[in-house]
Amino acid sequence: MSCPMPRVLRHFLLLALLAISASLIATEPIVRPKVLATAKPSGRVVRQILVANPKSPRVLLIGDSILEGYHAKAAELLRGKVNLDVWVTWKHIGCEDLPADIKAIFGKHSYDVILFNDIGLHAWVPGRIPKGQYDPLLRAHLANLRKFAPQAKLIFASTTPMTTETRPIALDPEFNPVIVERNKIAVKIMAENHVPVADYYGILAAKPHLAGGDRFHWTKPAYELLAQLAATRVAEALGFSL
Repeated sequence: MSCPMPRVLRHFLLLALLAISASLIATEPIVRPKVLATAKPSGRVVRQILVANPKSPRVLLIGDSILEGYHAKAAELLRGKVNLDVWVTWKHIGCEDLPADIKAIFGKHSYDVILFNDIGLHAWVPGRIPKGQYDPLLRAHLANLRKFAPQAKLIFASTTPMTTETRPIALDPEFNPVIVERNKIAVKIMAENHVPVADYYGILAAKPHLAGGDRFHWTKPAYELLAQLAATRVAEALGFSL
């Protein structure tokens, strides 16, 4: 299925675009953000966040609004070591047009490291991933990344927990098990394909008190933990220490 932008995200996108100039992190000299590629007119753009030496490795982080929450801190940790781009998207592995988006982006730019996931906050909704299809869809997504970015080292990020809105905040009893099961499948697939995993779920599952209270998002301390883990995995892939 094709994946139109959710209505709430249209408003979020407008606010995010207005805030780019304030939130951009770059190495000196400071540069304006560059739109690197637009997969479709309705899709999020790839944003250039860190500009380092042109000979430095180029890294792409792919994710949903969780990535929006932690990428700035990850950029701080990687400053001066990599050129960093981010692609925040509402699409997920069940979207028929996701491969075309990937092909368009990697047709213009090459990366040394790509950190990706199944776009978890948008893939969990009942009906979006047909029953029994998560495994083959994720395998196809991984195959497309390797096809269109064959030179890149890949890192998989597990989906973060879903929590309750009511306090005391806890893991959502109805839908969080779906995330647990899919993360288990994903870890198995990545192990078979020798792709390292950044366990975002594991780092937050025991810390529901850091949740933002809307079931999906998190507070600054939680995003700092994710940023540290993401930057560490990128550094490991490239052979340097933070």
